[in-house]
Amino acid sequence: MVNGLQLLDLLRETENKMLHLHRAIDRITNEPDFKESVSVLTEVVRDYQMQLDKMKQALGKIEIGQQHTTQQ
Repeated sequence: MVNGLQLLDLLRETENKMLHLHRAIDRITNEPDFKESVSVLTEVVRDYQMQLDKMKQALGKIEIGQQHTTQQ
């Protein structure tokens, strides 16, 4: 089971990877020799975006301080 902090770290790591991919795509987009690479990288970015959306939904469902208030 992944806790909220681990999920947040994974979210940050995934966003960082996406940033690097976007930069790579921007650099090679206008190069005709890299047309296939741009397509592949774009697909990878879509996959990462889906993972990010799932992680954000999971983080949104976590209730902070629930155990603390239940014990009191």
